[in-house]
Amino acid sequence: MITTMADPATSRAWIARLREKAARERVPVSALLELTSRCNLRCVHCYLGPQDEQQRKRDQEMDTAQACDAIDQLGAAGCLYLTITGGDPMMRKDFPAIYRHARQQGLLVSVYCDGILVHDGILALFRELPPRNVEISLYGATAATYESVTRVPGSHAGAMRGIRALLDNGIRVSLKTVLLTINQHELDAMERFAAELDVPFRFDGAIFPCLPNGDLAPLQVRLNPSQVVALEMRDPARRAAWRKAWEAAQQAPADGRRVYTCGAGQSSLYIDPYAQVSPCLMTTHHRFSLREKPLRELWQQELAAVRQKVYTSADQAPPAHLRGVCAHCPGVNRLETGSETTESPFVLELARLRHAAIAEAAPAGQTLGAEHGA
Repeated sequence: MITTMADPATSRAWIARLREKAARERVPVSALLELTSRCNLRCVHCYLGPQDEQQRKRDQEMDTAQACDAIDQLGAAGCLYLTITGGDPMMRKDFPAIYRHARQQGLLVSVYCDGILVHDGILALFRELPPRNVEISLYGATAATYESVTRVPGSHAGAMRGIRALLDNGIRVSLKTVLLTINQHELDAMERFAAELDVPFRFDGAIFPCLPNGDLAPLQVRLNPSQVVALEMRDPARRAAWRKAWEAAQQAPADGRRVYTCGAGQSSLYIDPYAQVSPCLMTTHHRFSLREKPLRELWQQELAAVRQKVYTSADQAPPAHLRGVCAHCPGVNRLETGSETTESPFVLELARLRHAAIAEAAPAGQTLGAEHGA
């Protein structure tokens, strides 16, 4: 019997069970496919590095057939959720063909883009084969702030056109922003804009060095941990969500020896524009060529080996009481400290401050662990 899931709560519960089963059985139920590192913007915080270099690597990208073959291999491996991203994936003229192929293979496809390159052909495609979601990065509420981030005149107006065109065509849209020193003052306005459009909105204060070479330039516009947490915790609902995440993590069994504790390489993976497979976007120092081995073998061998990495001593692992509020990431650790097993001071301080904030808001008599002030 087929059960419909019109109720959002039922749908979320079903998805949660699916992801839990995928993690237990080590099935790559979700994947991030970066079609190109080329972009139409020049954002000051971009982790990809200078766009001039990305443009020069155009000829190294997978061609249409190779990208579609990668999608076929993902489907055969058990992938259900596919996110197509870039750069901006619409920089590729064959984006419609690749997207169509993914949808016709039965995958639930999300698209991450800036909205500026949306045109009539894309709108027609999305009406015919609707994406699960189109997530658009919003870098400011005003043109002045937005373009101080993107460094492309007219880009704000282009993004607004793209967002409204997608919504006018019945396409599901969500907005996100990355908080920077140069746009944090417009967070309220960005949230109001999303509310007026009746679309989901999220923000993140995580800015890290460039992935290719560890260039620290993006950190010049990164907020400090106290600023990030203050913005996260000012909303009671968001504070409650952090507390719920902490409680769930504390109740779940954990193996403190494992370096990789997230879904990377366990229930999800990342494929870059050059047919290199990694556990996730932030762990591209582990990269394995899809041109040399089929995905199933890479998943069962190379990525499985990454998942087996363990700490050489117990004191290397992040504190157990911070599980659930710590975005522990071996890839970020390596970028910031040079080692997967040496925690990023930035991420660790974020976790400590989050833990302290939800502990402070806890009902009288409740504590979140004796170490919350550590």
